[in-house]
Amino acid sequence: MMHTRHYRGIALAVALATIASAAAAQSSVTLYGTIDAGVLYQNRAATGQGSQFQLATGGIDPSVWGLKGNEDLGGGMAATFDLESHFSSNNGTMIMGPGYQSEIFRRQANVGLTTPYGSVTLGRMYGPSILAAITTEPRAFAENLSNLYTWAYNQLAAPGNALGAGTNPGNDVGVFIGNALQYSNTLGPVWFGAAYSFGGVAGSLHKGNEISLGATYTGPFTASAAYQQVADSVTGENVSRLWSVGVAKSFGPVTGKLNYFDVIDRSVYGPDISHVSSISPGVSYQWSVANTAELAGYYNTYRGSHNSTTRSLVLSDDYALSKRTVVYAQVAYVDAGAVGTTDPLESLKTSIVAGGTAPGEKTVLVNVGIAHHF
Repeated sequence: MMHTRHYRGIALAVALATIASAAAAQSSVTLYGTIDAGVLYQNRAATGQGSQFQLATGGIDPSVWGLKGNEDLGGGMAATFDLESHFSSNNGTMIMGPGYQSEIFRRQANVGLTTPYGSVTLGRMYGPSILAAITTEPRAFAENLSNLYTWAYNQLAAPGNALGAGTNPGNDVGVFIGNALQYSNTLGPVWFGAAYSFGGVAGSLHKGNEISLGATYTGPFTASAAYQQVADSVTGENVSRLWSVGVAKSFGPVTGKLNYFDVIDRSVYGPDISHVSSISPGVSYQWSVANTAELAGYYNTYRGSHNSTTRSLVLSDDYALSKRTVVYAQVAYVDAGAVGTTDPLESLKTSIVAGGTAPGEKTVLVNVGIAHHF
């Protein structure tokens, strides 16, 4: 999530295949994707039972493949589609959302129109809230060792979720939004997007719906703002609410970033499950055209069954061997708070680590890998 990281403008890739119709220059289908794998060392496993070596998928980018298309309709209009699947590079299995049985295209399955007055997209897509926040998150929501998991694990209201916070068939960890209609546009230096997910419940427009809003300003500096709420499909109660703001500024080869978000995970049967706030500063330095180093800090505060804070620091270096291939090394130090233990996912709510860290412990992680974009 971004040397060109994955979420905004999702075309990471250089096209390998273009299938043309009779109007070859006006219509195309593109195969694209990323494969990211590396060795991950953790001096204390999430279970606290000792150190762990593993071959891990997605050190900086998610491993995905997809098909996207564009047809020029004339008059500044075009028809578009995007199908995107998520898999584990270490074993080739599909990565499913919580509570779902089969999702060939978990990340995207949508069709739309672009016009001089903006774009309309229907189906499953990235929520505009995360597309906005990614521009100021210190590590651009890298697939591991970023605030991606704090964002996601506090918005798990989906079919079969383990938190008992309600269900919503359109929401997938606050990142992907299904059953959705989205409008987005760019006006000068400002981009904005608004998406509404239909709950599909008879007699109610609110039950099971999701609203996702995002906006960015790109000029002498970059600023982002985002808001998202998810409603339970049975009671209509809002089971999560998130808002986020951030800023980024470049000074030659140095870029500083600062992001803040606040998210409440609610139960339809009682008090809030948790309330997490996060502040994350970061700085990157481009050593050369091919080499970029980053330093990011995460201060994530949990208020719920326990009050605790998780402090994390990440140092990384990415080296581009080509436009498509990046090798990376990253090390993280996580001082995890002793958050509630009544739910197995509770300790992940302030974590920057995909697999989590032992609650109340200090953990060091080292990850070396390679990401190839096609």
